[in-house]
Amino acid sequence: ALSTMVESHFRHLPVVSDSGAIIGLLDIAKCLNDAIDRLENSVDKSSNAAEDAVKQVVSQQGVNAAQAAALQALLGNLIPKAFGDSSMPTLRSLLAEKPSTIVSPSTSIRDAGAIMAEHRKASLVVDEGTLVGIFGFKDMMTRAVAKELPLNDTFVESVMTPDPETVSPDITTLEAIQIMHDNKFLTLPVCESDGTVVGV
Repeated sequence: ALSTMVESHFRHLPVVSDSGAIIGLLDIAKCLNDAIDRLENSVDKSSNAAEDAVKQVVSQQGVNAAQAAALQALLGNLIPKAFGDSSMPTLRSLLAEKPSTIVSPSTSIRDAGAIMAEHRKASLVVDEGTLVGIFGFKDMMTRAVAKELPLNDTFVESVMTPDPETVSPDITTLEAIQIMHDNKFLTLPVCESDGTVVGV
């Protein structure tokens, strides 16, 4: 399951019984956050301790060795960096070459949805250079599709989440993951101190 989530870029994966009934939902963010917490709380900062912490988290999530390997691959270079390497990657380095999903408040939700589907991320709603909102997949489903709004005639500004919290591009990836976990954010807009949008 974890391998499927990593390879397919899924945040969640339903767990079904043999009869097809949904019995649970695997959340990749929780798996990652638990692993990071274990890494940060480890007394022994050796690479073996990092591997042991990941294995312990994975065993609590009920996954096998192949899935544990997938989690370790997913954490990639974050594991050694969490154990003493001071060059933790920042959001600026992570977003340096990523395409942006910026739309205007008057973009139709159909057009915004097409951009979101192409880039597999939420749209940042920017008006005259200022971030005014975020339009995510949850907004699309709960505020547009579920209410059967006309996708071509409804503007993003009427269904977006206004004035979202933002973070600096200079925070580390681990800090961003922690902020997203603590605040239950699915997406996190990244802006410079002057308000310039860097990405999501």
